[in-house]
Amino acid sequence: MAPFESGRRLCLLVEAGETRYAIEATSVMEVALPGSDGTSLRGMLEVKDLSVLLGGAPESGTGMVVVLDVSPTLAVRVRAVVEVADVAHTPFFLLPAGLGETLAPLTRGAILHKGRLYLELIAESLPQRGVRTPQPLARPVHLLESPPDRSLVFESQGRLFGLPLGLVSQVVTRGEAFSMLPVQSGAVAGVFPHAQVLWPIFSVPAMLGASAETEAFFVLTEMAGQNVGLCATRVLGVLQRFESTGERGEYTASGLPGPVLFLDLQHMFS
Repeated sequence: MAPFESGRRLCLLVEAGETRYAIEATSVMEVALPGSDGTSLRGMLEVKDLSVLLGGAPESGTGMVVVLDVSPTLAVRVRAVVEVADVAHTPFFLLPAGLGETLAPLTRGAILHKGRLYLELIAESLPQRGVRTPQPLARPVHLLESPPDRSLVFESQGRLFGLPLGLVSQVVTRGEAFSMLPVQSGAVAGVFPHAQVLWPIFSVPAMLGASAETEAFFVLTEMAGQNVGLCATRVLGVLQRFESTGERGEYTASGLPGPVLFLDLQHMFS
């Protein structure tokens, strides 16, 4: 009896780079150890790095090989094979907007299995030569001309940022459910399932030109009608009575260790 006829949907769960993936078992021909040099399977089939194919960094070890039933046959190297799991009744999420165009044609969405998020790959859509390096989505930087009455202040990559309190939904800790994305540039750090919604997690410093880094906390907000999470090293609390430092968009308040930058994120995400 076929998996769907029996009410089951089996997926091979793997880790590649810093991301976890699910591949339907019907698309998997074989799971094996790579050859001694890690570049071929039994000297017959070239092994390609799945992380690199999807735009991520190369694997550091030999890992395992997954042979996919596509045309032409594709053998990919993954860091680890987690398990074969029945995900028929596992929570499923569509990918949120704003992640760029690279992942959309390669994934059905994401599944949450045993508290961890896996991007579900479409085997027949996987590239043979790697995806085109995505261009970061450029968001023009806009600054608030005046601080709001009450603001949440948080730190990210050593810098303080402020958000109007009305935009903040919740502050949560990063857990195992968070998933990084296989990209090496741009402001998106990853995706995080919370309250039956998959949130894109952005790095505010990366919007200003730094690299995106995943931090200990996520500030969940609503920006221009979109669910948006922001990385934070720590949250300093809700403050008011801000005074200008003389620099555009930058303000101070009593008890803070330094100036706070207020980006007009509503405008930037609209």
